[in-house]
Amino acid sequence: MKKNASWVHFIGICGVTMGPLANMFKELGWFVSGSDKGIFPPMSDYLQERKIKVELGFKEMHLQGKYYTDIGIGKTSPDLVVVGNYVGLSNVEYKFAVKNKLNIKSFPDILEEFLVKSNSIVISGTYGKTTSAALMTLIFQKAKEDPSFMIGGLARNFKDGVKVTRSDWSVVEGDEYISSRFDPVSKFFHYKAEFVLLTAAAWEHTDFFVSESAYVENFSKLVHSLPLNGLLVACRTGKNVNEVLKDARCKVVTYELNKIDENVARADWFNLAHKENKETGDIAIYNRNTKEEFVVRTKLVGDHNKENIIGCCALARELDIEVSAIQEAVEQFEGIKRRLEIRFEEENVKVIDDHACSPPKVSGSINALKDTFPDWHISVIFEPNVGNRTEESMELFDGAFKKADEVIIPRLKTVKTNNQGF
Repeated sequence: MKKNASWVHFIGICGVTMGPLANMFKELGWFVSGSDKGIFPPMSDYLQERKIKVELGFKEMHLQGKYYTDIGIGKTSPDLVVVGNYVGLSNVEYKFAVKNKLNIKSFPDILEEFLVKSNSIVISGTYGKTTSAALMTLIFQKAKEDPSFMIGGLARNFKDGVKVTRSDWSVVEGDEYISSRFDPVSKFFHYKAEFVLLTAAAWEHTDFFVSESAYVENFSKLVHSLPLNGLLVACRTGKNVNEVLKDARCKVVTYELNKIDENVARADWFNLAHKENKETGDIAIYNRNTKEEFVVRTKLVGDHNKENIIGCCALARELDIEVSAIQEAVEQFEGIKRRLEIRFEEENVKVIDDHACSPPKVSGSINALKDTFPDWHISVIFEPNVGNRTEESMELFDGAFKKADEVIIPRLKTVKTNNQGF
C-alpha cells in the first residue's frame, strides 16, 4: 500500500458485486477495508486470494484509522464508505459514517462514477441478467472492444466481475432492486443506459415493489429514459415485456426462443429449431427482416440459456459486432458459477448447485435438468431464507416446482418485512 493512499471501507463487502468492486479499488492503489455479517465461500476465498482483509460483524472501530495502526494507514477515517443494498439504516457502521459526515456511496454510485462509459450497455430483466452480461462482455472482448464491465456473479470466463478499461464501451448488469436503503431507486437508473437488453418484467422483489404494476412501471421508466438514438432489444415472450415496450421512444428490436416451428415466431430475431443439434449445442440464429442466418455453438444447457444466447446475439449484431466474434464468444462461454453447477457426482448421483431465487429462475433450472436428464429422479432442496424474500412472495412460487419429483424445504425462519436490513 502506498503511503497516504486513499482509504475506502465497504459495509457488506461479501456481496457478489461488492467484493469485485473492492478489488477494483485495491488495483487502483487504495487501502481497502470491509466488514460483513457472514464470510463464506466463494466470496471469502475471492477476497482472501486478493489479500483484502474482512472483519466479521459491524463495529464503529472498523471506520477508525487507529484500528489499522499495524498497517500504518495514516488516516483517522475513510475517504469513502461504500454501503451494500442489504445494509439497514440502523447498521452501527452506517450510523457512525453518517454521524461523522463521511463520504457515503452505494455501489451503483461508484459504478456510475468510475465504470459506466458513453456507450453504456445495460442488461436488465427479472432473470438471465448475469449470464447475459457475462456473455455480452465476452462478445465485445472477442470483437477487440475491451469494455469496462460489471457482472453480478462469478463468471467462469473472467478473473473478476468488475473491471475498468479505457474503452468507451461498458457492459453492466442492471438490477432493478434498490441501490441502497438510503438511495431507494433501482440500480439500473445509475448506469446511463444507451442500449438495453430486456429479458422479462415478471414481478419479484416484493419487499420493495408492493404490486406487480409498480414493478412493471419501473421497467417502463427505464425504457422511456433511453435516448432517441438508443436501442432496446427485448424478449417478445418475456412476461409484461409488451406492456413495457409501449413507453419506448428509441428503436426497438425483439427476440424470442422458437421451440418448434419458426412460422410461429413473431420476433425480429429467433432460432431455427429444425436446424439445431442438441448433441453439439448448435443454435441457428435468424433475423426475420434481413434474412441473416448464422450458427453458434454452446456448452450451456436449458431453454433459458438458449434464450439468453439469442438475445445477446441479437444485441451484438444490432450493434454491428462481427458474426465471427459472436461465434467465438458463445463457443468459449463457460457460464456462471452456481448456475446448474455440478458439485459432486457418482454413477447414479449428481449434486447440482443453482442460485435460482425467483419463480421463473426456479422453473427454468428445473426444466433444464428435466430436459438434460429425462430419466433421472430430481429432488430439489430449496433454501427460502435468503436475501430480500418476504412472505408476500410465497404465492409467486405456485407451480415453480411442478416438474420436480421431490421438493424439500428446510425449516422456515421468521420472514423479513419491508425496510429491514442488517
